Amino acid sequence: MSALAASTIQPTHFRYDRGLHWPTPDLWLDPELRKPLAFVSHGHSDHCRPHRLAVATPATAVFYRQRTRRRDVIELPFGQPRQFGDYELELFPAGHILGSAQAQVRDPDGQTVVYTGDFRLKTGPAVEPCEVRRCDVLVMECTYGQPHYQFPAIEAVGDELRDHVSRCLESGQTPLVLAYALGKGQEALALLTGAGFEVLVQKQIYEMAQRYEHLGVSLGDYALLTPSTARDVQDKVILTPPHQRRSDPLIRGLTRVQSFFLSGWAADPSSRYRFGADCLLALSDHADYTDLLSYVEQAQPHVVYTVHGDGAFSSTLRSQGIPAFHLPDDHFQPGLFD
Repeated sequence: MSALAASTIQPTHFRYDRGLHWPTPDLWLDPELRKPLAFVSHGHSDHCRPHRLAVATPATAVFYRQRTRRRDVIELPFGQPRQFGDYELELFPAGHILGSAQAQVRDPDGQTVVYTGDFRLKTGPAVEPCEVRRCDVLVMECTYGQPHYQFPAIEAVGDELRDHVSRCLESGQTPLVLAYALGKGQEALALLTGAGFEVLVQKQIYEMAQRYEHLGVSLGDYALLTPSTARDVQDKVILTPPHQRRSDPLIRGLTRVQSFFLSGWAADPSSRYRFGADCLLALSDHADYTDLLSYVEQAQPHVVYTVHGDGAFSSTLRSQGIPAFHLPDDHFQPGLFD
């Protein structure tokens, strides 16, 4: 794609200031601060601010209300456009966690801007598959925008996790699987129960798993880790968020454990020591480098703006002749989108 192609795009009418903002109709996408009207892409805490009025998928609305205690949410299912002034907003699956959504904004001239939010092309066991749509302007998350971030298929990670856990149990140790409470925890739970393991789940992951179940996602047979169930962990797998290793007395009281941390940062050789785990497995709910390239190829945008990461991926796209720019984490000077 050439700079000439990008020059044919009409003004996008939005600005970037710790979130995407269309001044008319005062619509924000994933802002970092509380706003009057904001789209919330998914239920992780760093994306849930107590907005006056939020827009989210029905599943994300469940997590958003639980985190913020705010009730004012426009629940917008996938594929159902809604008008905000002269602009049309439509949500479609991002493949990040249950209910996670990308946003397509169509302006009065028919130009489309797609904001991916956090996304993943690889299909997981407890999340809607990601979709890719053609668009004029693409604003994409690229946390793992360096070439060495290449993640295996989720089925392959599941096989690796099963083998590690089996060997751990055979040695008489207790496998301690570390995964974040929302999204990764439920994905790990589905992989472990699907492999036939008995799983005791720390309270934070368990509560989120129950919400998944209420939303129609079956995660297999598992039990809550309690003082009673913690008395007998032989031949069982313990699933917990990483920070609960030190703060939950039931986790601290475990002996002869071997820890397995699930993260895309497993691609960094030093991560095992940084996260203090015996073993790291590259299970990520974000797009890896190959996913990012594939997404751009499928979406065929005239111009790409990247958020998160260090800007390396936008440089990669420019080297391929694609107009691409990295947006800073705080704000972007007026003018780029005018």
